[in-house]
Amino acid sequence: RDVECSWNGRFSSPSLRWHSKQAPGSDAPDQQMAAVLNGGPMAGFQSQHAMSGFQSTMSSGFGTAAPVASPGGYGGGFATAPGTLHGSGAGQSNQVAARLRRLFLELGPEQARLQQAFEMIRQCSPQDAVACMQMILGQPVQRAFAHSLGIQVLGELLRLYPSEIASHFEASRIYDLFPTGSDPEPAATLLHALLMCKESHGHRVEQEGMKIQKLLLKRAKQQDLRKVPASPVRAWLTQIWLDVPSSRPSRTSVASCCARWIADASASAASKIPCLALMKQELDLRGRPEGDAWLLSMLLEQVCRDPNSHSPDLQQMIWLLGQAPSPVILKQLLSGLAAEKERLATLWVCICLWAPQPPPENSIAGVVWPPHLPPPVHSLMRAMLEIFSQLPDSSDLCRTCLLSLAAIATSDSGAIAAAAPGLLLLLHRDGPVLPANVWMPMLPLLEANLAQRFSEAAELLGRLRQAAGGPPMSGQGLLGGRSSSLGGQLASYATAPPHQAVPHQPHQFNSAPQQSQFPVGPAPMMNGFNSSSGPAAPRNNPLSAMSLPSNGTVEMPYVAPRVGLQNTNNTCYMNSFIQALFQTSHFLWRIFSFHLELKKNPSKVDKEDFEFGQKVVKLLQHQMAKMEITKYKHCDIADILNAFPADYRSGEQQDVTETIRFVFDKLGSFDQPLIREVFAGELSERTQCKNCGSVKSRPETFTDLVLAVPTEKEVMLSKVVPTTQALLAERLKFEALDSDCLLHCDTCQSKQQAGKWCEIVSPPAQLVICLNRFTFNMEKLDFTKEKTPVRVDLPLVIGPCEYRLYMVIVHTGKDASSGHYYAMGKRSEASADGDENWYTMDDSQIKPADLSILMGTPSEKMKDDNPYVLFYRCMQAPPTPPLRIPQSVADEVKREDDKRVES
Repeated sequence: RDVECSWNGRFSSPSLRWHSKQAPGSDAPDQQMAAVLNGGPMAGFQSQHAMSGFQSTMSSGFGTAAPVASPGGYGGGFATAPGTLHGSGAGQSNQVAARLRRLFLELGPEQARLQQAFEMIRQCSPQDAVACMQMILGQPVQRAFAHSLGIQVLGELLRLYPSEIASHFEASRIYDLFPTGSDPEPAATLLHALLMCKESHGHRVEQEGMKIQKLLLKRAKQQDLRKVPASPVRAWLTQIWLDVPSSRPSRTSVASCCARWIADASASAASKIPCLALMKQELDLRGRPEGDAWLLSMLLEQVCRDPNSHSPDLQQMIWLLGQAPSPVILKQLLSGLAAEKERLATLWVCICLWAPQPPPENSIAGVVWPPHLPPPVHSLMRAMLEIFSQLPDSSDLCRTCLLSLAAIATSDSGAIAAAAPGLLLLLHRDGPVLPANVWMPMLPLLEANLAQRFSEAAELLGRLRQAAGGPPMSGQGLLGGRSSSLGGQLASYATAPPHQAVPHQPHQFNSAPQQSQFPVGPAPMMNGFNSSSGPAAPRNNPLSAMSLPSNGTVEMPYVAPRVGLQNTNNTCYMNSFIQALFQTSHFLWRIFSFHLELKKNPSKVDKEDFEFGQKVVKLLQHQMAKMEITKYKHCDIADILNAFPADYRSGEQQDVTETIRFVFDKLGSFDQPLIREVFAGELSERTQCKNCGSVKSRPETFTDLVLAVPTEKEVMLSKVVPTTQALLAERLKFEALDSDCLLHCDTCQSKQQAGKWCEIVSPPAQLVICLNRFTFNMEKLDFTKEKTPVRVDLPLVIGPCEYRLYMVIVHTGKDASSGHYYAMGKRSEASADGDENWYTMDDSQIKPADLSILMGTPSEKMKDDNPYVLFYRCMQAPPTPPLRIPQSVADEVKREDDKRVES
C-alpha cells in the first residue's frame, strides 16, 4: 500500500491516506480477516460469558477501557489501515519494541498508556509488529496490568497485521496468553480470532489445538478432557473446534467431549451451542439411520452415566434429528436393559424431569422440527413407552412410568408439572395400547387434583371414566393408545374403536399340530377368526354411510385404471397410494359425503389436527374428482404435496406405509366414520392362564395387519415359498410362553405360565396387509430389505369371510435406502364397463400388468420387484352404492381440465 503520513507530535494520531493496489473484486486474506475481526464468525454464538468479551475486544481493543478514536475511526474494520513508515528497518523494529516495553513498565493511567501503545503500533511496519508481538509474549514477569494491556495490544496488532501475526505466532506461546491468576476471557477471545486468521492464511493449527487441551487438563488436574469443568476457555475451545476445523482432535474425541459437556449442568445453555453444532455436523456425516442410532446412544449414555446430575439440555440433541426417534432403533439400544426393568424405570423418571425446551439457536443449520410432532422430549418418551409395552410382563413397568408422570404433575407447580398432563394425554391417545390395569390406578390422582388444574388431565379423566363405566369399546377407546401396525413404526392415530365388541367365551387355542397343555374351552378357532363369538360379515355401518342426494350432484361411473399420476420429485410412493384409494370404490364413494367432526372439549392439538384434516378431505375430494373426470391420460397431485408437510415435497423417498398412516390419521382415523367404515377392523390379543384356564383379552382396532416376511435364507432351507394365508396364520397363531415369561393371573392372584394368540373379532370391509420387508440391522446400523418371494393369495380366508385381492403396491429396488414404488391392480368392485383386467400404474403410465411377481416365482429381471402393501375386498360386504360427486366440485374440475394444456 502507498501511505502518506503527517505527524503533529510525538504521540498524536497521524492522519493517513491509503490506496490499495489490490485488484477490484479480489478476496485477499486481509479482507477475510476484516470479517473475522468485525464479529462475522461469531454472529451465532450468543454465550453470555463469551460474546461480551468478544464484542468489547474486537471493537475497543480487547479491553474494557476503549481508546480514543483516531481520525480514521477506530473499531470500524479497516477504515484506518496499517502502513510502512519510510526508512523503517530491523533497527527501528527493535526501537519500537523497546519503546513499547518501557510503556508497559510505566506507572500511570491505563487509558493513557493504551492510547499511546495504539498510536505506536498503528505507524509501525510489519517487521515492527512481529517484534512487538514477541516482546509482549516474552515478558519475563507477567503482571496483571501488563497482561491486560498486552492482550489489547495483541488484538490491535492482529487487526492491523493479520498475515504477519498469524504467520509468526508459535503454538508454544499459547501458555503465555493464560498466566495464572489472569482473566482468561480476553485471551481466549483473542486466541479464537488468531487461529481463525492462521487457518484463513493456509496454516493448519493442530498443535495449537493440542496446546489448549493440555492447558485445560493441567489447570483442572485431569487426565480426561471430558472431565474438565466448565470455564470460559472450555467454551471457547468448542467454538474454536467449530470455526477452525484443523484444530480438532479425532471425530470420536470431539463428539464424546461435546456430549459430556452438553450434559454438564454447571455450564450455561448458550455455551453448549457450539457443541450442538458439532454434533449436528457429525450426525450429517454419519447419515441416516446410522447417525440417528449414534446420536441417541450418546444421549442415553449421558443419562445413564449420571442419572442425578445431568442437564436437561441433553434434549437439545433430539432436536438435531429433525424427526421423532425411531422405536426400532431405540429398541435395539435398550435391549441390553430389557431384563433390568428397575434401570429402565430410572431412565424414564430421569427424562420425565426434563421440561420441554425450545430449539437451539438458528445458527445451527438444518435444525427443523416438524410442527405436527410433539416436542422432541415427548416424542422420545412416547417411543420409549412403545418399547416398554412390548417387553414380557411389562404392565408393572408401564404403570410405574405413567404414575411417575402423574406424581410429578401433582407434587410440583413448575414447567415440568405443567407439561406432564399433556404428555399423559398424548400417551393415552397416541401411545401404545396398554391394559386397563395400567391406566386405571391413575384415576384417584386425576379426580382429586389434576383434573381441576389442567384441561388435558380433565380430558384424560373423561376417557378413563368412559372406559371404566361404559361399553368395552367406547368411542374414546378402552385402553387408549394407537396401533403400531405399520412395520413396527409408531403409528400416528388413536385406537379408539368405533363399535360395541361382541361378547366372547374362553376357548381352546388352535395350537395344532402340537397338543395344547391348557384347559380346553368350548369352541375351536378357525383361521384366527373366533367363529363362536363374532359376526360373519365385516363391520359396515349403513346408517352413517348415507349417499349424497341427487339434487346438486352428478352421478359418475366407477372406472377401471386409466389415469396416471405425474412423478414430481420422487413422489411415486404418494402416487401409488392415491391410485389405491381411487380404485377402492367404497372410499371413492364415501369421501364425497364425509364431513370431519371436531372432538368435544378439544385441545389445541385437536383443533390444529381438525383444521388440517378438513384441508386433506377437500384435497382428496378434488383429486378423486379430477381422476374421474379428466379427459387426459395423466394428471398431477401438486395440490396435495403443496399442502402436506415439507418432507413430502423434499425430493426424498418416503415409506408408503408411513404415508398411509399419516393420511388416515388426518382423516380422523377410527374416531371418524370414513376410515372406520372403509378400512378399520378389530382384533383381540388374548392370553390364557395354564393353571386355571381364565382368559384375558386386549382389543385393538387396526387399519392394516403387518405380516413378518421370513428371510431368503430361511425360505431356501425350508424349500417352501410362503403365502399370505400362511403368514396371516403365523401372525394369529397360539404361542406357549416360556417359563421365564410368567404373566400375572387375576384369578390365581399370582404369576403363572400362559399362552397367547390373536383373533380377528370384526373383519374390515377392505383389508390392508403390509408385508414387513424392512428391518433394522444393528451390525450395519441400517435398514435392510428382505426380497423373499411371497405367493400372494388372490382369495384370502378369515373365518367365514373371503377376501379378494384388488390392489398391490410394489417396491422395486435392491435395498431399503433406494428404489421405486408402483401399483398393480383393478377396481375393488365391478367397474362400469365390466373391465376385470389388471393394470400396472407406474406414475403417469398405465399398462397391462405382469402378475408373475404375485406367484412367488419372479424372473431374474423382476427379483427386486417385491409386493409390499396388499389391498383386499371382503366378498361378504354389501355392495357400494352408485358414485355421486357434488356438482360444484365437478364443475371446478371440469373448468381446470378445459384450461389445461397438455405438454
